[in-house]
Amino acid sequence: MKYIIGSGWWCSDKNSNENIAVDQKRVLHGDDAIRGQAFHELWYQSIVDNASPDKIIITDSCSPLKPTNLQDKPLIEFVSINENPGHSTNHTGKYSGWMRSVLMGLSYAVNCDCDYFVYVEQDVLLKGKGIIESEIQKMKKNMMFGKEKGLVQPLQQSFFILHRSHFERFLSRVYGIAAKDVKISPERKFAIASSWLLSALPECLFWQPNLNNVAAKVIHRIQTAILKLLGGYDTTKCGYGRSRPINFDDDYYYFQHGSQEELKSYFSVIKHND
Repeated sequence: MKYIIGSGWWCSDKNSNENIAVDQKRVLHGDDAIRGQAFHELWYQSIVDNASPDKIIITDSCSPLKPTNLQDKPLIEFVSINENPGHSTNHTGKYSGWMRSVLMGLSYAVNCDCDYFVYVEQDVLLKGKGIIESEIQKMKKNMMFGKEKGLVQPLQQSFFILHRSHFERFLSRVYGIAAKDVKISPERKFAIASSWLLSALPECLFWQPNLNNVAAKVIHRIQTAILKLLGGYDTTKCGYGRSRPINFDDDYYYFQHGSQEELKSYFSVIKHND
């Protein structure tokens, strides 16, 4: 079994004018450490300790600060695009920086002739040796995304797996959605791209309404319910992504948006298990 891990990269001095401009419409979650340059080392170590990728492809959104010691990590292919597109709620062009990292990474996987593409977001930490192989064994469909509670979004995307049989089909369906990420969120685009039926429906049915009144909020929930019902994907069997609470003693899990206390608990368990 061969798989490629993909991720994105953005990091800057939190006090820089560029960082303030980029993040002014974005709500930041978790401890500031997860957005820092040094966190890359912890992210990389969690992959090396728990997974066995053939390669790791990281797409950099023209970040002013790059990960350090890349020359000592032959697994990593680091590719920089020519601009910082921004977050999906406030971006330039058709795609946000995060979405571009998925499209770049998956295209790389197509040309590496691998069996699976696995995305691990830059603020995610993994727990459990063989976590990816364990999830792959439990896959009943060709796509597996994180489970999302409620009706805010249909799925989570900080850790997901695609089988090679759907690489090009998935890319084609995502590229075929005309709306920008700010109009149809990446989570919704992924649910649409997972299903031939959803892909055949007019995409205006899934445009993001302005959530400034009760009617718009009801429409938003109905849209999400339809995407969950008709989406052609599995959900990860291990927790947690951005869901809480976290049982740090689980054999397998992943999480993002870690708070200072959560990071402390994670590394305490990792150290104890070594």
